[in-house]
Amino acid sequence: MSRIYISLLFTALLTLFLLGWGIDNWVEQHRESQHPQDYPHLSQMFAALTEKIAQSDTDLKQQVEQLNQFLPVPLTLESSSNLAVPKDLREALRQPGGLLLDSTNGPYLLAELPSHPDYLLRMALPPVEQGDMDRDLMLTLAVYLGLALMMGIWLLPLTRRLSLLTRTAHQFGQGDLHARVPASSLSYIQDLEFSFNQMAQRIEQLIAENRLLASSLSHDLRTPLACFRFGLEAALDSQENEEKNAYLHRLENDLERMENLVAAFLDFASLERQAAKIQPKVLNLTTLLTDATEQNTPLALKNKLTLNADIGEEPRWVMGDAIWLHRAISNIISNATRYANSCVTMSLHSFKERLEIHIEDDGPGIADEKLQDVFKPFVSLEQNRQRNNDNYGLGLAIVERVVTWHGGSIRADRSTMRGARFVLSLPRHSK
Repeated sequence: MSRIYISLLFTALLTLFLLGWGIDNWVEQHRESQHPQDYPHLSQMFAALTEKIAQSDTDLKQQVEQLNQFLPVPLTLESSSNLAVPKDLREALRQPGGLLLDSTNGPYLLAELPSHPDYLLRMALPPVEQGDMDRDLMLTLAVYLGLALMMGIWLLPLTRRLSLLTRTAHQFGQGDLHARVPASSLSYIQDLEFSFNQMAQRIEQLIAENRLLASSLSHDLRTPLACFRFGLEAALDSQENEEKNAYLHRLENDLERMENLVAAFLDFASLERQAAKIQPKVLNLTTLLTDATEQNTPLALKNKLTLNADIGEEPRWVMGDAIWLHRAISNIISNATRYANSCVTMSLHSFKERLEIHIEDDGPGIADEKLQDVFKPFVSLEQNRQRNNDNYGLGLAIVERVVTWHGGSIRADRSTMRGARFVLSLPRHSK
């Protein structure tokens, strides 16, 4: 919102400066255009009085007092030492009719007295006419109108963007989940618009995931439920204890499969609540990767694989939640051990502003057309990488979500070992 305050303050100051500068120039030009000839009778009278006083031998102050008894406007003497007149105006003081100046009390004429260089003769001119008062009023109104006009021009794009934001929010509320506020570099409320679009994106994603979750759950539960019902009916109809026990054992396996399925789905559905509970702190990523390697080594040995870790010993710092980052990394490692033929490799690469974790295997890899879909929930990759019954296509989706929480990104591509490679990129933190 600081953009609004800065632009408003800048517009107001610039407007006042331009208006003040323009009005001052106009007033100065108006003043410069005024000459003693604008007051022809008083100017001629002042020129005659100046010449008369300069030629008279009578006391100067006494002459001025005598003349004031007959003049319609006051005549006074000013000490030349007390009045600062620029050098370029000194010559005008010696001209017939004197120099026309202006003050807060109104305009006046000023002239030198050659015979009395210590004094200047001053004649006050008539008070400001109504036309001049109207001019001052018009100048004041011009300032306010100019400021109001500039504020209106400044508010116009703001009101348009606010109206656009209101319409977009209304469309989104009416069910148009694709409604977004188009970005504009001239908008005063870019942060507000970005926050709205981000919120709309998250809501659309949550709704889509909930729909997909409900659809997939109902689809994946249908088969084990049918098997469970078939087994239950067979167990009830069986007369032999051994046969009945065999059916009950099958029912137990089906029930365990359904429990695992429901647990996996509920785990994925609770991710958004978990995101609000993460407690990020400065972590040594090298230590975190070492722990993940040690934890998954038994799994690799069980599958007769080699788990190599090229992460070095130098501390690499990131900001994040240790539990969730460890879970995401372990998930990818265990996923790689499921499909690798003989080897899984993990390496850490350091860049100026980020750290990259590469986890790759020598398995069958992922088809190019599937690389962009592997992080979507419930995506099936049977054509390339056989899934067992405990995998519901949610592991990589959870990993992608966790990495996003930490301001990072993840991608999948082809490994140099001919298998799949997953690259986790996290912002680097300087401890």
